[in-house]
Amino acid sequence: EDYASCIISFDSEGNAKVSITGKGKFDGLKITNGTKENAEVKEITKPTYGMKATEYITNLLEYNGEGLKIDNTSDQNIRYYGSDPNNYVSFNNELWRIIGVFGDNVKLVRKDSLGNLSWDSSDSAINNGNGINQWGESTYEDGSYYEGADLQVYLNKMYYGGDTTVTCYGGDNNKTSTCPTNTLDETSKKLIDNHTWNVGAVDDSKKTDTLAFYNAERGTVNSKICIGTTLFNGVYCTDKVVRTTEWTGYIGLLYVTDYAYASSESICETNMYAKVSGVYVCEKNNWMQKNTYIWCLSPRAATSSADGVWLIGGNGIGSATVVYTVFPSIYLKTNVIIESGNGSSSNPYILKLGN
Repeated sequence: EDYASCIISFDSEGNAKVSITGKGKFDGLKITNGTKENAEVKEITKPTYGMKATEYITNLLEYNGEGLKIDNTSDQNIRYYGSDPNNYVSFNNELWRIIGVFGDNVKLVRKDSLGNLSWDSSDSAINNGNGINQWGESTYEDGSYYEGADLQVYLNKMYYGGDTTVTCYGGDNNKTSTCPTNTLDETSKKLIDNHTWNVGAVDDSKKTDTLAFYNAERGTVNSKICIGTTLFNGVYCTDKVVRTTEWTGYIGLLYVTDYAYASSESICETNMYAKVSGVYVCEKNNWMQKNTYIWCLSPRAATSSADGVWLIGGNGIGSATVVYTVFPSIYLKTNVIIESGNGSSSNPYILKLGN
């Protein structure tokens, strides 16, 4: 009754490390990664309202660690994981969920989808009508302006910016669709960071290596590495858009690895494409698991096309074009605080802009 948890892990050299969180007579005490040579006891305090969201979640991890973990990337992000952790927040008068802490920012994703749209679409003469896998603003090869993928334009100019003249697309060959009517209110918009998102392209070989995929999402490979201009009867790689690997803006999408690290299955930290009896392991015990495929931010790096984008869903991960489900994602400003709530769906965290 005096120990809330005891976790034993092993480093790359096989050395045991023990992390213990106390309760009862040891309440407020913790040992993190103790070894036989050094097991320092530290005092921990329960997070309190009014703290910055990043500090609140960090303290919560240290205090009881329930539903939270530090991932195995070099960035050591803090992530919520498991089938249904207490990571709900009230945002825009609806429920969103906390993905985790990334550097100085907390990242959220909308609990419910906005509907189905194209990530991008194009005229039939451009990449066989399947669009261009460049997320953010760029230029054409002649230096003229390119406004970015259709979904990026909708999310940032209409959903965030209120521009009702934006056109939405729901199929190849510039097939138009009715735009979702959802918008962000002014209070919520003030909480959103104008953030630099990594949009490096990822090749197919990395889907069995979570860390390699994570690094590629943040890498410098662009999404137009085509070695030819035709494939079978379709015309590919015919666009003239210059690719970038970073984009600064307000509304983005999930990364594939956000999905992998949301599972409590340990293999997902190394092989997010693992299967058991034909079932993808990472969909188990995963609060982010969806019954339909949803768009992700990263383009696919392929030698045969310039239109593929990565997506996730109940059947694992893959890449595609045309129409899938949209779950917007944002980074909160660094001075956003948690004002109240416990993170459950019935009592979500309430956010407020701090000083």
